[in-house]
Amino acid sequence: MTEKIYELESAWKLAIRREQDAHDFYTRMARSASDAAVKAFFESLAEEELRHKARLEGEFRRVFQPDLEEARERTGIFVHDTHRGHQPPGFSWWEWEDEAFRLARELDVPILLDISASWCHWCHVMDENTYSHPEVAALINSDFIPIRVDTDKRPDVNRRYNMGGWPTTAFLTPDGEVLTGATFLTVPQFLDVARKVSEYYRANKGKIRERLEELRTDVAAASVAGVAIEDLSLKIVEEAVSVLILGFDKENGGFGTEPKFPMPESLELALAEYQRSGAEQLRAIVEKTLRAMASGGMYDPVEGGFFRYSTTRDWSIPHYEKMAEDNAKLLALYIHAYQVFGDPFYRDVAADVVRYILRTLTDERGFFYASQDADEEYYKLGATERAQRKPPYVDKTPYTDYNAMLISALLQAGVVLDDRAPTDAALRAVDVIWEQHYDEARGMAHTRGQRGEVWGLLTDQIWMAQALLDAHEFTTEPRFLDRALRVMDFVYAHLQDAAGGFYDRVDDPNALGKLRDRDKSITENAVAAHAALRLHAFTGDPKHREAAGKALAWFGEVYKAYGYFASGYAMAVAAYLGQPIQVIIVGSADDERTRDLRQAALRLYAPYRVVQVADPAWEGERLARLGYPAEPAPRAYICVGLTCAQPTDRPDEIEGIVRPLVSPWRGRTPRA
Repeated sequence: MTEKIYELESAWKLAIRREQDAHDFYTRMARSASDAAVKAFFESLAEEELRHKARLEGEFRRVFQPDLEEARERTGIFVHDTHRGHQPPGFSWWEWEDEAFRLARELDVPILLDISASWCHWCHVMDENTYSHPEVAALINSDFIPIRVDTDKRPDVNRRYNMGGWPTTAFLTPDGEVLTGATFLTVPQFLDVARKVSEYYRANKGKIRERLEELRTDVAAASVAGVAIEDLSLKIVEEAVSVLILGFDKENGGFGTEPKFPMPESLELALAEYQRSGAEQLRAIVEKTLRAMASGGMYDPVEGGFFRYSTTRDWSIPHYEKMAEDNAKLLALYIHAYQVFGDPFYRDVAADVVRYILRTLTDERGFFYASQDADEEYYKLGATERAQRKPPYVDKTPYTDYNAMLISALLQAGVVLDDRAPTDAALRAVDVIWEQHYDEARGMAHTRGQRGEVWGLLTDQIWMAQALLDAHEFTTEPRFLDRALRVMDFVYAHLQDAAGGFYDRVDDPNALGKLRDRDKSITENAVAAHAALRLHAFTGDPKHREAAGKALAWFGEVYKAYGYFASGYAMAVAAYLGQPIQVIIVGSADDERTRDLRQAALRLYAPYRVVQVADPAWEGERLARLGYPAEPAPRAYICVGLTCAQPTDRPDEIEGIVRPLVSPWRGRTPRA
């Protein structure tokens, strides 16, 4: 049967691109012509191609994009900007793809890389003003290949090209090396910078290539040597805590001045170290900051959830986007604060964040959404007024790492708040994401169903491994542990550096631009090390602890340069140097008394805690290997290393048993 090519969306897109290519070619011909008549001839041809392209785009939207929101989900392009009354620019964005780079090389023109986000207010402003200006569009069409990247969709691209925020406006060579860049640019600023870049590139192509080759040689020759594993010490933890103490804003809470970000990893470090040392200055850091954020402009008192950051030092004026990642980490943090301090204020904030996540960021198919757009006017309304307006746009993309963060946070919330709703949502999501995003050969996908799917990013593997371990710990189901092992085996096989540490993406010699150069993130390596240490505690396999130690040692000489961002690394080092609190509950998983013991153990705050259930009916060999008797049961055996407390069958005794075992170095006061 003859294929009806006009029914293929890809064929229409190809036709639109060909019109753009023809326009670009005729424009270059016109610019190079010295004869006025020839110049006018090619200019008229270029204008005709633009008209053809506009007709094609209009008909394409009528046929394939009757619903703009569905179209956005299908293409990944930010067509939701038209909800603001914004018309598409006079040029077409390419995605980060081979065809765009091929065209840039063939035409020998620079690339304009725009890194944006569906939630980014200033990205929308730049779309509505700068990129909608006809002179800007004409310059882009004639002198550049424009590529747009969603920072959430391509964190690997963002890591290498971000110029200090969003939007990022970067100018690249046709091979993807950076020429220069900025963030938000007005029309005059963009025209000035873009013209200078275009002129400089045309006049200095040879020199640019030579210099970039020299730089690539220098980078390849450079190496960062870590410390020996045996040199890892608690001094790393103490120094990281000292950074927090010195940077703490005693008047307003948080760290530094404005803009002020929540920095949950730093607050988690302060909380963990307070729990171990009892240092009141650390308690002040945590409590002052958590109360200031939840009581100020950072928090939405009507619909719940935290905004991304505060533009002011006192947390009063937020940037109004809401992110799944931030709310997941802050939910876990407020749960932990409630566990440690017992203040119902933290419990109530956590419960409200849970309601926001389940109401606004949860899909009926079981996964979680990525973000909610910033809309200052909407968020200033009261409850009654808001109910009469359409809420801000929600990016419904299910990213693996964000879903995994929410899964872990909701599982903790479900147990501590004694609420089945977050637990059920988390367990449904962990299965949905696994079934839809996992492939044995490629690991976890970042997301699915969009062009340019990305597989094997470290961030997705490690956060999913953590979520699977949490699901195993909270349900006792072995399938979750098996899945976590499979994910981390992929990490060891494809992302681990023999010298230590984990790369952020799988090696690909054909990758575009700077993606050829793999990177190691201290924050992601900290999460990877923690996941590996948990696997060691669950399985006893020394390969996991060895991998964690090598990863942490790799950053042993450079962690100080990361400041606050070394907080997660310091917590992973503390976990490596200490011993986890092992709670082994011997008893039938179906026995209500066993479940009560497990729930009591899971409700405790202990950053390096592992809770397992061993059923004597079918795990006799495992019990013998661990050295625990099958009877009497159920019993909870609580140990740190070789130090064990008296076993108990009473859930209300577990907290009193665990607290004295929290840390072998408790009582140490951090240096100011």
